[in-house]
Amino acid sequence: MNLRTNISRSNGYRELGMYDESILELETINGDDRWHPLIVEARYNTYRDAKEWELAKTTAEVMVNRMPDKLEWLKNQANAMTECGDTAGALQLLKDASERFGKDGKYLLAIGRQYALLCEIEEAKKYVKRAIKAHSSLKAEFLDDPAFDAVWDSF
Repeated sequence: MNLRTNISRSNGYRELGMYDESILELETINGDDRWHPLIVEARYNTYRDAKEWELAKTTAEVMVNRMPDKLEWLKNQANAMTECGDTAGALQLLKDASERFGKDGKYLLAIGRQYALLCEIEEAKKYVKRAIKAHSSLKAEFLDDPAFDAVWDSF
């Protein structure tokens, strides 16, 4: 069977809420293909949707180490850390990557989100403003994310 078929089946199970079956489908893959980025991504998506945050965090960390220039994986790891109760650690993880992503609007918004979750509203505002200035399209993400409710209410 090819990887595309495994991923398709795994995603189908995941979308049906059959998380164990989704992971079991990925477990049928042998050799180096087990750690193919698309397989690891499918595994992460299943853990995330199943709210298995420790496993999601570990999976995202693997991908951050393999692909350190991919902001999406860094954000995934930070979000999983937050769901595991380590919001301060997630903020520090993001701040440690400022040399790589410092001017990226999505990166700035992710930091603002962590500050908002820590109830540091003034710091959150600074990052939200910088993020929206960098990418005006992020305004919708800011408005839709309940993590920013306290920031929105402070304006």
